[in-house]
Order: sequence, then C-alpha cells, then structure tokens
Amino acid sequence: GFELVVEEGDVYASEVIGIVGPNGIGKSTFINLLAGVVKPESGEVLITSRDISYKAQEVTPQILRGETVRETLESTNKLLLDPSNWLYDELVRGLGLNKLLYRKVRELSGGELQKLAIASTLGVEADIYLLDEPSAYLDVEERYAVAKLIKRIIEERGKVALVVEHDLMMLNYMCTRLMVFTGEPGVRGEAGKPISLVEGFNNMLKEINVTMRKDIESGRPRVNKPGSVLDREQKSTGKYYVV
Repeated sequence: GFELVVEEGDVYASEVIGIVGPNGIGKSTFINLLAGVVKPESGEVLITSRDISYKAQEVTPQILRGETVRETLESTNKLLLDPSNWLYDELVRGLGLNKLLYRKVRELSGGELQKLAIASTLGVEADIYLLDEPSAYLDVEERYAVAKLIKRIIEERGKVALVVEHDLMMLNYMCTRLMVFTGEPGVRGEAGKPISLVEGFNNMLKEINVTMRKDIESGRPRVNKPGSVLDREQKSTGKYYVV
C-alpha cells in the first residue's frame, strides 16, 4: 500500500497553508484523511478540531446538493442568498453565481461547477477549510480572483485553510506558508511541517529546476524563461524564488 508520513506542526488563525509537490505522493490523500473521507490502514490522524469544510478534487453535480444553483447555495447557508450579507458579496456576486441562480447544476460548465463548489465550501462556518485544486477549469483571471477570495475569507473569519494546488501564481497570492510533499509517486509520500513561503517555494522550485520572480510592471510572479539571464543568475545564487 501507499505510505504517507507527515511531520507534526502547528497552524494559526487566518492562515492559508499551501500543499505542494509532485503528483501521486499523497497531497490529496492527506486532505482526505483530515476530512475523514478516507481512514488510515495504520497509524492515526491527530487533529484537534473536527469542524471542517471540504472541497474534493473532483467536483460533480452529484456531490453538490440542490437541483439549481440557488437551491445548492440555500442548502449550504441561507445567508448566501441575502444581498445585504458580506458572504453574498464575496462568494455569490464575487464568483458571478448571481447570474446563474436558476441554472440547473447538471448543466453547468466545469468552471461554473468549480466556483459553486468553492462558494459552498467557504460559505459555511468551520474551523478548518480544505480545498483540493480550486484552480481546476478556471482561467487565469478567475484563478487570481479565487486566490484573493480564499485569502480574504480566511482572514475575515480568523480560521485556517489548507489548499492543495499546482498553480504557482495562486499559491503566491493566497498562502501564508507551504507544506512541501516529496517521495516516490504511488509508493511513499513525506510532508514537512509548514514553512515560510520563500523557503517552501525555493525548495519546490529547486526540485523541478524552475525559477520565479515578481514582474516589475504587473507586480505578479512570473516564471523565468529556462536558460535566460535571470534564470541562470537565480540558480547560481540558489534563489529559485525572488519576490
């Protein structure tokens, strides 16, 4: 079977922890264990709070309650349909779901389903929010908006989010720290405790031999062209991630 070892660590109020690393080494398994979706064959999961809201990696109409978008939001939290409530502004209008309220969930596109799942996950009161690949099916600008949204909601509530994500830009925008997973795909995964964004990105980017910097004009992080002057300079100094 698959072996997963996670170093014990602490998370703090208002933190968004990014879960990063190659495919097949236990990132989704870790989230599923925390959510109680899967049980370990041996060992145990020690978590002080069981008040958890969870978004799975695969989002299908079947896992979203309600026939229409409106019904799904209402069954999640009635405040999501109150235009005077901040959650409506952030999650419904912010994700464009106000234009889809009477659409049938089964007729939504992949991106629309993803946004509804994100709103349903963040729309309830919980201590810990678990999101597995919220960037799936979203375009670049939507990913940017979702990253900022996750960060704002978690800070506003003073809670914690753990987010499995491959999109480096999203991770940079929303995360306070990172948990870096390494190992052998399908066989073994190891995760360190949460570390600083700079250290985490540096470790991860070094593994895949990629460098990143913050673009001077846009202020957004960009991947350097392989073999470019900046790429070679950053690699020579060991600074794979420069902000």
